[in-house]
Amino acid sequence: MIRVSIVGASGYAGMELVRILLRHPAVSLAHLAVREPAGQRFSDLFPALRGLCDLPLSGFEVEKITEESDLVFFGLPHTSSMEWVPRFMQSGIRLIDLSADYRLDRADLYRSAYGCEHRQPEALKQFVYGLPEFNRSRIAASTVVANPGCFPTSVELALMPALQRGLIETASIIVDSKTGVSGGGKSPKPAFHYPEANENLAAYKVGRHQHEPEMEQELAKMAGGPVDILFVPHLAPMTRGIFSTIYARLCAPAETEEVLASYEECYRGEPFVRLLPAGEAPQTRHVCGSNFCDIGMTVVGRNLILMSAIDNLVKGASGQAVQNMNIMLGLDETLGLL
Repeated sequence: MIRVSIVGASGYAGMELVRILLRHPAVSLAHLAVREPAGQRFSDLFPALRGLCDLPLSGFEVEKITEESDLVFFGLPHTSSMEWVPRFMQSGIRLIDLSADYRLDRADLYRSAYGCEHRQPEALKQFVYGLPEFNRSRIAASTVVANPGCFPTSVELALMPALQRGLIETASIIVDSKTGVSGGGKSPKPAFHYPEANENLAAYKVGRHQHEPEMEQELAKMAGGPVDILFVPHLAPMTRGIFSTIYARLCAPAETEEVLASYEECYRGEPFVRLLPAGEAPQTRHVCGSNFCDIGMTVVGRNLILMSAIDNLVKGASGQAVQNMNIMLGLDETLGLL
């Protein structure tokens, strides 16, 4: 059995990782680490897993965790991972970071997006961006993977085939995304408080969301040049899920069926991307709890409207991290995820 540990297991992503790994046939959980274990068990934090995962919580014991693990997931908040990841990297252990600390290629982009200096800028080039559908071979050859953000996953999977094939213009792509409140993490924030979020829909961080540089970085790699997106995120009154609607200008006239055929060719054999019939729109409830990304599209005149739906805690976080783990370890990519 492959021994897996989670550093920062007390958040929503940590809970979802444990839920998935408990049903993974090739994995055993070695350590579930939190900052202050206080003699608790994992099921004390998440009673839904009582009797299923009663492992005692450990502290961030670097030497013990690395010696008793084959792979470590990091579920720490942004800006916290880079405090601990270097200590684990020294052992050469395989690791997957779910925070944003190693997704960007340049330290200046990180400073601009997250408002602080990166503590380990030399490591940014070592990490492989963990979007399996387009980086599978690099993920398989790497020991350190940066798991993509939730918004970027929904947007990149929807846009990349069109950019790869030169179907759309790369300027002024409009991205309108809605997310459930779990996307804000477990720590309480006023906007995510039930009376504020319930029966309400609100845009936030307009023109300054930290995921926009990540999207433009990865989309530019696919397009072979700069990609300019206008990203507006919204907080929706639901617990989990992301729905992205993307508006792009076609380079040449095309029918919906023609664009869909290009996408079908691109995603043929991909286990977690589901393309919907022409003109059909995805729904967040159809991907809830799953690692699927559902994509729909419609052409209106010279405009391509793309729609994608994911579960932000699964394909947008922990499920994609397990998918990356399977690839890194040479396992069937779908293990534990279907």
